[in-house]
Amino acid sequence: MNRRPGRADGGASAAPGRTAPGRTPPDLGFTVPAWSLRAAFAAVAVPLAVTAAPSGPWPAVAVLLTGAAVAVPRWRVAWVLIGLLAFSTLLEPGTLTARLLALIVAVHVLHVLAAWMLVVPSTARLQPAVLLPSLRRFALIQLPVQAAAVVLLLTARPAAPWLALVSGGAIVGLVILLASLLLARPRA
Repeated sequence: MNRRPGRADGGASAAPGRTAPGRTPPDLGFTVPAWSLRAAFAAVAVPLAVTAAPSGPWPAVAVLLTGAAVAVPRWRVAWVLIGLLAFSTLLEPGTLTARLLALIVAVHVLHVLAAWMLVVPSTARLQPAVLLPSLRRFALIQLPVQAAAVVLLLTARPAAPWLALVSGGAIVGLVILLASLLLARPRA
């Protein structure tokens, strides 16, 4: 008999996600399939990719990045998509548009959903109540950010071309920094 150390039953146990014979599963209350996080990511990212990405090949690239982010979250492609969408804001004039305000919220939503996709396996069951603290933080951040964006965009005079270059450089630098941190191997 092949016994594992520390197991009284000789190592026999139920498969992951299944209840051992003679035991009742715990009552988790209302749950949803965890793959719904990936569906929500795609539901936000695809329309945003089609409408917010610049013309040419970029909408297709953004949709492909969305597919990769949903299929394999550990590749962290979602943040590359977020960088692409943020960079696309430089291609329109600095006026207040519904697209810009939606992009500010949507990029934050994509970030939160991507983080959840990293830690929740798609085969799991998810209690929506566990997401409430993150949703509260999201609302606490977005309310002042949206108000500040409206005020800044309504009071700002036409932007200088050099300011767009500085903004673009800052976005590219941030994406490179985050990509290097996200792709670095964990230290033992």
